Amino acid sequence: YCKKVLKGESVLEKRKMREFVNFLPGINPTRAEKQFGTKEIDYYDQAAFERDYNHEEGFMENNPFASFEEGISLSAGDVIISNSMQLATIVGNSNAGKVPSLNFTKVEFTNSEIDKRYFIYLFNAYSGVKRQKERELQGTGLIMRIPIKALNELVIPIISMEEQQKIGKAYNEMLKLQSKLTKYTELIEKFVGTVLEENLKER
Repeated sequence: YCKKVLKGESVLEKRKMREFVNFLPGINPTRAEKQFGTKEIDYYDQAAFERDYNHEEGFMENNPFASFEEGISLSAGDVIISNSMQLATIVGNSNAGKVPSLNFTKVEFTNSEIDKRYFIYLFNAYSGVKRQKERELQGTGLIMRIPIKALNELVIPIISMEEQQKIGKAYNEMLKLQSKLTKYTELIEKFVGTVLEENLKER
């Protein structure tokens, strides 16, 4: 573990997000059309995020796709944040090449000291980060967001890469199980609903 010793006790080393990643905001559609000279742009939207977050096409284990426009479009295996949900996920194959709209923030990893899946665990589920995000939310009504400046200042625990990968893998396995349970629940509901309707038809 990466630890510091204070008064004879070992504590986790804590550092700021900006030491490990860049947060790249989604692009304004008007600016995108001017930049690319076309309105035919395939945007990454909330439906695309939910497909990736729910792992509808399985779990990405690598990053095989290259961006068609470096730094703007998404590649399979990239990490993307939904600003409205304040959740992160990995971009799947079917969404590769899409351009994130303003409601999304692309995460660019600049430092090999942090594991991608460990980052997702910290951002989505770690209580310390969740509390920090809640304090930084801005906006009114249903639309609450965290400014990129505040995301950069989020403090996270840094442990050895081996331990990061263990935690990231465990969180990923939990997501896999959760995804399967959701699908099973939907199938059971559909099956029971069909059986009950058939009973009514027989009367």
